[in-house]
Amino acid sequence: MRFERILTHLCTIVLTGQKIGETEYGKPIYGEIPIENVPCRADQIKRRASVDQYGVDFITENILFLGPDQQIPSDAKIKDIQDLQGNIVLKGVYSPDNVRPVYSKVRLHHYEITLQKESDLDGEKES
Repeated sequence: MRFERILTHLCTIVLTGQKIGETEYGKPIYGEIPIENVPCRADQIKRRASVDQYGVDFITENILFLGPDQQIPSDAKIKDIQDLQGNIVLKGVYSPDNVRPVYSKVRLHHYEITLQKESDLDGEKES
């Protein structure tokens, strides 16, 4: 089965600090460049944290899978993660916490990215 078949979500990757123009004096203007409708797949992985007298604590991590042709810089932002029908899968703005390339026997197969939530869609920081 081809990897692209499991990429059942779409997201927007916002590249920050990119040159978007110049002033009339030739100085560069930096800003954000959004790349919309990037095929991806968001998933949640529950990792066991600890067991004590009060019970078991679990940590849930959000993982984003991207194809091999979509490299993501560490200062990028990821938002608008939705399914193909436009339903929100993960609400908010995320930054890549850990970008891990996964290789097949001879070449790059895909990227697995651990997401760190930065804020909700309305711009509020998460505490």
